Amino acid sequence: MSKEAIVEKIISDAHLRAESIIGEANAKADEVISVAAEECKAYLYNFKAETDKMVFDVEARSKTVAELDAKKLTLAAKTKVLDVVYERTLDNLRNLDKDTYSELIFAMLQNAKDGDVVTISQREKDIVTKESLAQFAKEKGISLTLSDKLGDFDGGVILSENGVDKNFTFEIEVALLKEQTEANVAKEIFG
Repeated sequence: MSKEAIVEKIISDAHLRAESIIGEANAKADEVISVAAEECKAYLYNFKAETDKMVFDVEARSKTVAELDAKKLTLAAKTKVLDVVYERTLDNLRNLDKDTYSELIFAMLQNAKDGDVVTISQREKDIVTKESLAQFAKEKGISLTLSDKLGDFDGGVILSENGVDKNFTFEIEVALLKEQTEANVAKEIFG
């Protein structure tokens, strides 16, 4: 074989070998690209599923928060209505006609014990006088003293004995009434 034929054979073999290597490289590249594409699809599918779940969770939380806010507002409105009911009760007590008001105050004084000091508010100063209190105490067979100072409250009385106060002010009486009846009143009003 001549030199030229040998060189040409070497070149021909090299071309064949190069084409084979290139073919293998292209096949390997296609395989890598295919695997990468599948991984990409899986990642996108998982990412979309996670994103959908996060969107669902956010929507669910938003709905829950909105429902809680609505319940809070409803409760606040109901509480306000109940507060108004008891405020009106307090106003009605303060605005009773003079005879009924006087009966109520002296009914509160039925809780007095011998030796109590009676404190009244500005509202009762014409109803519970030293004379009317002395007459009441005499009928009850006890000794009561009318405090020289008016109480800092608006309606009712405070009975004091040895540093212990029995508070029969309208504010306290209505607060106790509210505590005892609020659930039933709410049920009656709101069903």
